[in-house]
Amino acid sequence: SPKVVYGIEINPIAHRFAEENVKLNKLEEKIRLYLGDVRIVVPMLKKKFDRIVMPLPLGGENFLDTALSAIKKGGTIHFYDFKDITGFEIAKEKVLKACKKARKKCEIIRLVKCGQIAPRTYRICIDFKVC
Repeated sequence: SPKVVYGIEINPIAHRFAEENVKLNKLEEKIRLYLGDVRIVVPMLKKKFDRIVMPLPLGGENFLDTALSAIKKGGTIHFYDFKDITGFEIAKEKVLKACKKARKKCEIIRLVKCGQIAPRTYRICIDFKVC
């Protein structure tokens, strides 16, 4: 299990619920929560992470640069997107393009459907390792 989990949320209501959950589950020693924009908070933390989960399914590609700057070599990023069945390659290309721009090598571990939000529109997750 991880030593510490960091959570960053820009929505104050969602952040408040996260704080309540941490207290209810007595995880104050294991979870650090921040209210704010991930693009501002992550550089302030001055840390590198083993694993980054990016559950924002729309527009998440706009945050890949921040995630790539904060991941340790050998770390894993879980990137989510909404696509129809024909758009899975487009989502994969977003990841590859961001890695290339950040001058990071990556290896796609898996691409999976993890929910359906409308007829023929899926929530997908691309798990990739940064080499």
